[in-house]
Formats: sequence, C-alpha cells, structure tokens
Amino acid sequence: MNIAEGKLKQILTKAGIISGKAWDDVVRNAKRLDESIETILKEKDIISGELFYQIIAAGFDSNYLNLNGRFIETKILDLLDSETVNTYKIIPFEFEKKKKLLSIAFTDIWDEKILTNLKKKTGYKIKPFLTDNKSFKFVSNYYRKEVIEKIRKTIEKKSLDAKNARRLLGLIIQYVYYIQPSDIHLEEYSKEGLVKLRVDGFLKDQFVVSRQVIQEMMKIIKSLAKTETNAINQDNDGRFSCRIFNEILAFRISILKTYYGEKICLRVLDESKQRMSLRDLGFNDNHIELIKKEFEKPYGLILVNGPTGAGKSTTLYAMLKFLNIEGVSIATIEDPIEYPLKHINQSQVDDKTGFTFARGLEKLMRQDPDIIVIGEIRDSETVETTIQAALTGHIILSTIHSNTATGTITRLKDMGAKKYLVAGTLNLAISQNLVKKTCPYCRESYTPSQNYLKNIDKDTHILQSLEKLKHFGYLTYTKPSEIQFFKGKGCAKCGDKGYIGRIGVFEILKIDDKIKKMILENKTEEEIRWYAESNGMLTMFEDGLLKATTGLVTLEEIINLE
Repeated sequence: MNIAEGKLKQILTKAGIISGKAWDDVVRNAKRLDESIETILKEKDIISGELFYQIIAAGFDSNYLNLNGRFIETKILDLLDSETVNTYKIIPFEFEKKKKLLSIAFTDIWDEKILTNLKKKTGYKIKPFLTDNKSFKFVSNYYRKEVIEKIRKTIEKKSLDAKNARRLLGLIIQYVYYIQPSDIHLEEYSKEGLVKLRVDGFLKDQFVVSRQVIQEMMKIIKSLAKTETNAINQDNDGRFSCRIFNEILAFRISILKTYYGEKICLRVLDESKQRMSLRDLGFNDNHIELIKKEFEKPYGLILVNGPTGAGKSTTLYAMLKFLNIEGVSIATIEDPIEYPLKHINQSQVDDKTGFTFARGLEKLMRQDPDIIVIGEIRDSETVETTIQAALTGHIILSTIHSNTATGTITRLKDMGAKKYLVAGTLNLAISQNLVKKTCPYCRESYTPSQNYLKNIDKDTHILQSLEKLKHFGYLTYTKPSEIQFFKGKGCAKCGDKGYIGRIGVFEILKIDDKIKKMILENKTEEEIRWYAESNGMLTMFEDGLLKATTGLVTLEEIINLE
C-alpha cells in the first residue's frame, strides 16, 4: 500500500495495534524479505486484513468497505471502463444523482491527482473509500466477462494457421490470467490440437486448434522454458514466467511423449499463493493458535496430508512465511521447487544424481539449520532420516500420504518408524482438502427442514456434528433446523456456477501426552481418533460444516466431501 512508513507507523501505534519495538521488528523483516509491511503484519498474524484496512481508512478520514457479496447496479459499474478500473484498481459502487457524486472504492491510498483525473473522466465529484484486493477481484469479474469473450473469439478465429501460434499462445495466457486455472493441458492428436484448462478442480476442453498450431506452440513453450526444443518425444521439464498487467504469471511445464506426438502440462504457479497466510487458506483462529504454539517447541515433526492437489505445499509455504524471521536458518528439499522464497535455502530432488529426500536431508543436517522442510515423506529411508533429524533438535515440516490426521500415525509405523520414535517426535498432524467457495454475489441463505437434516444424518451424522460444534462453542442454536446455510444461485460474476475459487477444510491432531501414551500402548487409529474428537478436534467434515454456516461453502459441497 502506498503510504509513507512514518504515517503508517503513526496510524497503527495510535490505534494500539503495535508497539514501537514490534514495529521495528516488522520493518526489519519486511526489508529483509523484500515484502511490504502490510504483508508481514498479516503473515505474523499481528492484524487481520479487514481490521488493517478499517484502521488505515480511519487514518485518512475515510471508511473501509468490504464489497464481497454487495449488489452493485450495472449502470454504476458501467460509469468506468475496464482499462480505468484495472489501471487504478478501483470499483465504482454508489452514485448520488442530485449531488453528482460518485463513490469509488480504492485498493490503495489515493491522491488529489487521481481524484481529479477520475472527475474529468466521469464528469462527477469523487468520494473515495478504501477496500481490499479480494473485494476488487470479485467485483472486477464484471469487467472481465466482456474481455474474456473477446479473447475467446479471437483465439477461435486464429486457431488454424501455424503463423498465428505465438499470438495464440499470448492470447491463451491472457485468457488464463482472467480464468485463473491451476493447470493448462496442450494435447496433440492426429488431425488437431486440444487446449484444456483445470478450473476449481475440474478439467474442461477450451479450444480446438490445428495440429500444426499446437506443435508450434509447444516449440515456443519449450524455448521459453529452456528445454530441448528439437528433442521430439523426449520427456523433459522446465519453467518460465511472463508479465501481464503488471503481474507475474509463472509456469512449471512437464512434457510427455504420446502416441501422436507430445503433451505439455503447464502448472500455473500463482505467485499470490506464496503470500497467503494460514488464515487466507481457511484455518480458523483455534487452528492458528494451535499451530503457533507448536512452532515454539524446540524440535519435532509437523506433517500435512491430503490428496494430490489439496494444497499441501501451499500450507507448508504459508507456515514458512510465518517462521522466516531473522536469526532462523531454514532449508528445504523439494520436488519440485514451487516458488522461490527469499532467505530460505531451497534445494531440489535430483534422482539422476542420487539426491533424494533422504540423501538431501543428510546433507542439510551438516548445514546447521533450525527448520527443515521435506517435500514428501514417501519411503522408509526418508522416515528414518526425518525422525533422526527431529530428535537432534530440528523442527521438520513435511507432507505424507494418509487420509486422516490420525492416519498419519499409522502411516509412519507402516513405513517402519518405531512407535516410541513416533510418540517422541510427532507434534502435529494436519489433514486437509479443498472445497469450492460459494459465490458471495449470488449467495442466498436458507434453512433446511428437520426432515432433510434427518435424512442426510443417516450417512453423515450431521446432527451429531452440529451438536459437537455447539458443545465446543463454535455454534449457538436451540434447534438444528434454525441454522442457516447458503448456496449460490449463479450469476455473471461466477459464470452461473454458484461458486468462485476454493478454500481448505482441515482437521488438526495435537499429539498431547495422552496420545503419546496411546501410541506407545499400540492403541488403534480409531481409539486415538475417538479420544481426539472427544477432546475438541474438529474433523474435516465438521470444519467444513462450520464454514457452511458462515456462507463460505455450501452444505452439499461438505456432504460430498464426507
């Protein structure tokens, strides 16, 4: 945010948010990591995003507005064109005709020059408000729809001539910027090429092009990624990035030989994800407090599990951003490195040279690290080396394949870990998955009938879960049929789907003294799970259910997860 450092300090200290010493630590850390002060404040959980904007707005005699879910008339949105909206990152939301006054929400602090330019452009006086980037992204979808359709039509017109390949690739990258898929698939067949995009977990055909066009685009991508351009049918990987609308889009590519030629899969590396805090990912206050307490311990394992594409790596990166402070040595072994992180020593697995997770960890142990991240614990050798590293005074973060938090204990033992070593080193097990977020623009509340809840209770035990959430203070209600849930009816902003984006659902198992004893006594996974749930551990279903009552996700989405 474009605010002088002294002014920002004055506003935050006056509001009692931060002390002078803590401010100096934040500034030093921001300079060290080349991040904004705002980012560090959020990552260290010193202040939430919404409270930050409220205080800043008050400091400039204005107000903060959360525009998520707010209905804005199209005739007001049409007062500004998409270029102006994206240049200044602003949203017009209210117009007082008699006063000729247009209210505009800004994502950054404005100056008189900007207000004057907007007054000239619109012919109205401007009343500025402050909003956040999430609000801007959601509302600006209105302006994107027209642009997306224009790009789509251009791609379809130029899809047959190989001379257009470079232009087509540029248009597809623009399309990707607006659609925000996680992966792009380029597939070659006997007479044509196919471009597919995976959005919110679903893969969908997007464009059919000629075979010559897809071949030429593949050559360009391989050149950008510095892989072997002429090595047809050679499996090789790489990465590249490009700038679009002052933002960096990065891609990791994987090349596979196929019957008809080649297939390239591009993973879209969203740079904004490495700036996401645990709260942004969907962890609640209790989760965050629990994780922060485990970070304070001198050694031990924190393991994250979940299916492929469930956001495990993103969770590890969010933890690293929290832990990355001056005086702490952090090293990683990844396969592959998703995002480069400042002041963290990252290394990548290389099977060709024998640099595996286990071998890499042995080398890292001689590098005097405080915190080690291992991309994945996938075999008995890595388990043994990881546990030894934890026992010798290191915090280890990693991922592991299991279906539940309690299943992590079973998985470690199945891979050869002795029960006393598991009990002595495992501090926290996190299980997670991703679910679709309800569109805040077309979201409507409803109250399900008692009969409906009873029917779905047969398979989900939803009534018992609601009672548990009530018992531990997450919900207050007299009868379950009083609880409101939400669903999106579909609108222009969400492409008539009723949802936009995804959010995590979690269950976190804290290995307390009782669970350590249960591990040593060879108690079953079910017995450990029963104890943990009885003492307040929320399952992924229950965490999702809680999110469903706040409108973040639909009840149906959580039932499907179960």
